[in-house]
Amino acid sequence: MRTLKVGIVGAGLWGANHALVFRTLPQSEIVAVCDISRERAEAMRFETGAARTYTNYEDLIADSAVEAVSIATPDFTHTPIILAALGAGKHVLSEKPLATTLEEAAAIAVAARGCRAKLMVDFHNRVNPAIVRVRQAIASGEIGRPIHGYARLSNSVLVPLKMLSWASKSSALWFLGSHLVDVLRFVLADEVTRVFSVSRRGVLSGRGIETQDVHLSTLEFSKGAAIVMENSWILSADNPMIFDFKLEFVGDKGQIQADPSHNGAVRLLSGQGLKYSDLLGITPTGGTRVGGFVLESIARFIDAVLDDAPLLADVEDGLAATRVLAAIERSASSGHPVGL
Repeated sequence: MRTLKVGIVGAGLWGANHALVFRTLPQSEIVAVCDISRERAEAMRFETGAARTYTNYEDLIADSAVEAVSIATPDFTHTPIILAALGAGKHVLSEKPLATTLEEAAAIAVAARGCRAKLMVDFHNRVNPAIVRVRQAIASGEIGRPIHGYARLSNSVLVPLKMLSWASKSSALWFLGSHLVDVLRFVLADEVTRVFSVSRRGVLSGRGIETQDVHLSTLEFSKGAAIVMENSWILSADNPMIFDFKLEFVGDKGQIQADPSHNGAVRLLSGQGLKYSDLLGITPTGGTRVGGFVLESIARFIDAVLDDAPLLADVEDGLAATRVLAAIERSASSGHPVGL
């Protein structure tokens, strides 16, 4: 059985998920780790058994043993790493968003289209059971033609204040909206034609994080559906989970709702308020398998490279999402609708 030799760029919170998949599945092997913090890189090398560590992604990409580059770095850093890896003929798995400007995403798309190596964007909700069920309901006509809907993917204020040291260089729109725009495109099997958005700021900037508190956007799709989308970074820290994810679609024959976050299947009270557990994202499995949609999506990258399976989300999906997010930013800035 051939194994894919992977180099991981980014040894932080989400890089740990990449490492878990690549060191667990027998079809992959971690050969190198890179992080700007040598301490973090060395810690991941020790945990995974990788042979080498780097503090410069260019050195990892130049490593002849690395066949595929897995990118789990902050939102605004993806573009140069992706372009360098594709330029070296390496396969690439990138966390979302593909890029944080339309110009950068377009440059990546040009590079990917002209490269034999594969590029996958980790839009992991495409294998989220709740999201897949919504897609099936819409595709089969169970709710008829979608007319309107509501989509919320927001974080408690703990994420920008405590979890992300680089929050000022991103926003809830890019960090969360990138997922949600892809979810909407995926479940509706449709493209956005026009957006209108408003944003607010002040809560986070008052605490030293210079970014928007929230974007509230209306997305119009080519088949007629209108969806209101919320991406906030200022939900109360008292929420039982750090993310709040809800979907509702109303059609001409029915409606469907999904709440992948606050399902309440397991509730913990241990002196810090009510807490929920995420039972869909990561689930226990045997020693040579991974479970849960968060890990499964990463495993799909291995399938695509080794078995030529379809990419879960390709560069065109990443470009489409970036195009919508950039339009939302323009709309919020100008106060006017923006067509795509």
